[in-house]
Amino acid sequence: MIKINKFEMKKLLIIGGKGNGTLVLTVVENINKFHKEWEVLGFLNDREVDPIMGFPILGKVEPNVVNKYLKDPEVYFFYALISVKLNFNFLPKLESLKIPRTRFATLVDPSAVIANNVKIGYGTCISPLCCINSYSRIGDFVQIWSQVIIATGAILKNYSYVAANSYIGAYVEMSEGAYVGPSVSILEFVKMGKWSLAGMGSVVVKDVPEYTKVVGNPSRIIGEVK
Repeated sequence: MIKINKFEMKKLLIIGGKGNGTLVLTVVENINKFHKEWEVLGFLNDREVDPIMGFPILGKVEPNVVNKYLKDPEVYFFYALISVKLNFNFLPKLESLKIPRTRFATLVDPSAVIANNVKIGYGTCISPLCCINSYSRIGDFVQIWSQVIIATGAILKNYSYVAANSYIGAYVEMSEGAYVGPSVSILEFVKMGKWSLAGMGSVVVKDVPEYTKVVGNPSRIIGEVK
């Protein structure tokens, strides 16, 4: 077996903390068990100060901090500050950092089963035991958590979020920022509008308008995403 010196590994800085950031770190650790690919430098976080899972907080999520690390071409970033609580409000923070998309790491857990013709964008994380079927398209900054099944031809556009144990049917389209909670099922050919939200356990059988919240089986509209 060829041994890889840690200085030949790519460096990774996780923007986030406890929550999505630690889930991302778990995927990185799983990748490194099979192939020593990433050297985790630590986290950037506006609130945390103590180490997270043994890795230091290296500063706040600010352009001057990010610029210091951008100077090193071997440093990549993962932006984990995407959640239902933030909705689209995280976008100004992300854009203010001015990190080129090619400097965002795409992380795929070794246990995920992904068809060869699936396309995956920058800054996306695919967690353990996921299955993504043929001709699906995954955009940039998409977070897909554990045991998610994505059927043939589905499209998940930039900033989509799929929580654990959910099923995305064939040829479903998740528009920019669409959010799917845990254990949600979406019927084939359904479209979820921009920044729409399907709550935990929902069964989505028809299109969801943009900026709309739905829950239930079958799902019904309960409000708007503010």
